[in-house]
Amino acid sequence: MSDGTGVTAEWQAVLDGDKEAFSRLVEPLVPELASAAREELAYFVEIGDIPADRYAVADILAEVVLRAWRNRRRRPPQVSLKAWLMAVLYRIIDDIAVRERRRQEVAEAVREQHPEIPPFEDEDAFWEWFQPDDLPLAEPFMPEEPPSPEEIAAVLETRPRAIGTAARRALVMHRRHGIAIGEISAVLRRSVAETRALIEEAGKRVREQRKAD
Repeated sequence: MSDGTGVTAEWQAVLDGDKEAFSRLVEPLVPELASAAREELAYFVEIGDIPADRYAVADILAEVVLRAWRNRRRRPPQVSLKAWLMAVLYRIIDDIAVRERRRQEVAEAVREQHPEIPPFEDEDAFWEWFQPDDLPLAEPFMPEEPPSPEEIAAVLETRPRAIGTAARRALVMHRRHGIAIGEISAVLRRSVAETRALIEEAGKRVREQRKAD
């Protein structure tokens, strides 16, 4: 039950430091988070941004839980726990990809005697949760139903580059994880209109690839 601010009694216990309450809320979401982490790793390994076999799904999940607990007071009450944890997961994967790309850049820079590498994005900036200006009261209308999770998986398994990262995440969150478009827009830091367009474009790409097979 909410206290009127969108904070349930159980989440208030989490905010007050109850780790058992936190575990009870997070544990049912672990299978979906593991699936998302596995897909993200496979994608970035396939495009060459992350070395194969360097990172384990279990380690990434442990980092998601650790960061979520540490930053639990920064979760907006109007954003579901699942969407918020997905945002944390994507940030961790992106950090890994950036770190690995920079590892390669440093190696090349050393060879070229050019060691200066730009810094990481400020961590605090990530936790300043994006609030879309066009957040709708109801789920936006989709003129054409997006592809099924099975169709999406079939395309991404064989053609991981067929859809851009943001569009792929938007489509997977919407169709496989059942996250509302408004929440997806907050996770991706885009407007609701942009997010809907991403989902539509990604769905179109999946359908095109399925027809080509």
